Amino acid sequence: MEIKKDRFMKARGGKAKIIDVLCAKCNSQVLVYQKDGPGFLHRCYLNRILEPEEYAKLQHKSDINLKSMPNLICKNCKTVIGSPMQHTDWRLAFRLRPGFYAKKQHN
Repeated sequence: MEIKKDRFMKARGGKAKIIDVLCAKCNSQVLVYQKDGPGFLHRCYLNRILEPEEYAKLQHKSDINLKSMPNLICKNCKTVIGSPMQHTDWRLAFRLRPGFYAKKQHN
């Protein structure tokens, strides 16, 4: 997987890593995400989701808005991992629910 190099990455120190976001309940992979900069993972921006395709394609939908976004749900156990939000820079994201997800370095 290729890291996206844009103004958001540069604004956060120019360092990025690819991580797997997992369901804390069943340990199945929910998505693959590019984490820019240091710090904790509190939200997943749509333009940083790499997999699965259904979530990665949301950033390219012209009619996507906060009300039409789905929750971030584990396909295996149907646990809600995150809910839609709009950050102060107007990017759409999923606000992750603390304790409902885990992360690990992507291989």
